[in-house]
Amino acid sequence: MGTLQSNQLEAFFRVAQTKNFTKASEQLHITQSALSQRILNLEEELGTTLFIRDRSGLRLTETANKLVRFCLAKNDLENDFLSTLKASSEYTGIVRIGGFSSVLRSVVLPALSSFLNKHMDVQLMILTKEISELYDLLKTGEVDFILTDHKYERDEFESIRLGYELNVLVESKTSKSCDIYLDHDPSDEITIKYLRKNGIKDNKIKRRYLDDVYGLIDGVKMGLGRAVLPIHLIKDDKSLRVVNPKMFLQTEVYLNFFKQSYYSKLHQQTLKEITQGASLILNKKP
Repeated sequence: MGTLQSNQLEAFFRVAQTKNFTKASEQLHITQSALSQRILNLEEELGTTLFIRDRSGLRLTETANKLVRFCLAKNDLENDFLSTLKASSEYTGIVRIGGFSSVLRSVVLPALSSFLNKHMDVQLMILTKEISELYDLLKTGEVDFILTDHKYERDEFESIRLGYELNVLVESKTSKSCDIYLDHDPSDEITIKYLRKNGIKDNKIKRRYLDDVYGLIDGVKMGLGRAVLPIHLIKDDKSLRVVNPKMFLQTEVYLNFFKQSYYSKLHQQTLKEITQGASLILNKKP
């Protein structure tokens, strides 16, 4: 086996991230046939298939998932080397984080703001997704970290518990109380879990869907219904009231990333900033 060529690895990584040959070729400014040839040459070099096409689209093989992690580590090494040529104390590169809506704006941004303001060469990309969508973002290398409500029990992942959110049922102080519940979408089970935990029947409840946690907050204020919300997001909002402070639902918050033999300075500092910042906002006791 020879060496892995950088242009082939870059082509693979773009396809792995986009899961689309057309988009990847546009990003690389090459023709789709040239991109396909690079992938084919890489597969021949490795002696294995990297992508499988099926009805759901493009899937990565197990070898491809391992190669994604190799590309991430390679990129980290390159970024660290380039930063040493500028100044040893400087951070460069991009931080990419995926998570659910109630923690990205309220936890991640405040945790990273001071660091980002000091290091203007560091780029930031955050992606708000439903929890069910986050695993694929990490697996394909679209993000470096994901925040979830559970620990990933997989050997290839590091999962760090940041704390937990305390969720309570909230309604508007000014609007007439109603038994309509607001959720992200039909697959969102927070309301159902809250009702069941607190011994409330959940059959035949009326629901409305407002996409993310900030849509829920706005909807409650407008009197569109009640919502189960993290108390750290609404504790200072005088227009809302907690229906029953003794009834709550605890949801964990974990920071997940791939285990690697090498972590860049930027990765390590990002991990430190988020961990320390989250401790000021989230509850920590088990």
